[in-house]
Amino acid sequence: MSGEPIEALLEADFNALADRLEKDRFAEHVLFRLGARRRARIGVVAFAGGLGAAFAASQFTDVVSLVAPALAQSAPDLAAAGLMSQLLTTLLFAGALTATALVLRRES
Repeated sequence: MSGEPIEALLEADFNALADRLEKDRFAEHVLFRLGARRRARIGVVAFAGGLGAAFAASQFTDVVSLVAPALAQSAPDLAAAGLMSQLLTTLLFAGALTATALVLRRES
């Protein structure tokens, strides 16, 4: 009795098992669930950032009124043109955006 027929049977059985395992969705399901947690975490951070931005925007005029006089003394041309508050707004939003980007980068 030769060993070839047994090897052929074992190979066919192994191939059938490998085909069945390839079609198993367990790994895909686990990866999807892990990705869902990551997406939920990013959503929560984005929501918190938006909520924080809304609160910051409601108090922004007070912040500008506190800081603008000090900045206006150093740049009278910008204050005369009304650009000081726009420059201050841009700097504050750039800082908030940078902080949010740093938080999101550490999450991924």
